[in-house]
Amino acid sequence: MPLRVRTPEEESVRDQVESSFTRVLRRLWIANVDVLAVVLVDSDGECVDYCSSLPPFDAKVAGAHLRVVVDEVRRFAERIGGAEPSRVEIHGTERDLIARRLGDGYLLVVVVRATGTDQALLADVEDTADAIRREAGLPTPAWDPEADLEVQVRRATGWDFAPRAFVEEGRAYEIASVLGRWEESGPLAGDHLVCFRVQTVDGIELTLAYDPLEKRWLRW
Repeated sequence: MPLRVRTPEEESVRDQVESSFTRVLRRLWIANVDVLAVVLVDSDGECVDYCSSLPPFDAKVAGAHLRVVVDEVRRFAERIGGAEPSRVEIHGTERDLIARRLGDGYLLVVVVRATGTDQALLADVEDTADAIRREAGLPTPAWDPEADLEVQVRRATGWDFAPRAFVEEGRAYEIASVLGRWEESGPLAGDHLVCFRVQTVDGIELTLAYDPLEKRWLRW
C-alpha cells in the first residue's frame, strides 16, 4: 500500500494570522498524516498558534484542556515527591493526546488519531519542541530529559556497546558492572529499547535503556 501524502487542502481555514511558529507547527502536521492538530498554548491555556485539520475551535479547546491536565499531573507529582513531568501521553479509543512541556509555561499539544502515536511521531514532537524553543529563544529547562541524562558507552564483547558511566543532574556515576542486557518493545508500536541493568561503584542498581530511534537514554 503506498504511503498517503498529506495535502495542504486538508488544513482547516485559519481564524488567526500566521506567526513565526506556524511553519514549525505545520511541518509536524504535514509530516504525520495521523496528526489532527498541533497547538502551542501559554501558561493560561490560551492558544499562541496552531495548525490543524480539525476546526480551529476544537484544536484550541484541546490545547486548553491539556493545559489543565498537565497542571494537575504536575501538582500530583509534587505531592508524591516525583520529578517534573516533561511529556504526558493519553491513548484513547478515538484519539491520542500528547502534551510536551517547553518551559516558561509554554506547552505543545498534539492531537492524533487513535493508535497513530509511535516512536517516530514522538521523535518529531521532540524536534518540534526544540525548534519552537529556538524560535522563541527559550532555554532548555533543567528538568527536561535532554538536559538530565548523558551516558558514556564502551565496546562490549558480543554487543555493539555497553554503558560505562553516566551523568545525571550534574553528578557523574561510574558503572562497576553490567548485570544484564536485553531488548524489549517500548510502550508504543514501531520500536524497541536496548536495556542494561547496571550497578555503579557506589552500589546503586538501576536500568539504563537506549532508544535507537530517538537516540536518547532513559533511566529507571
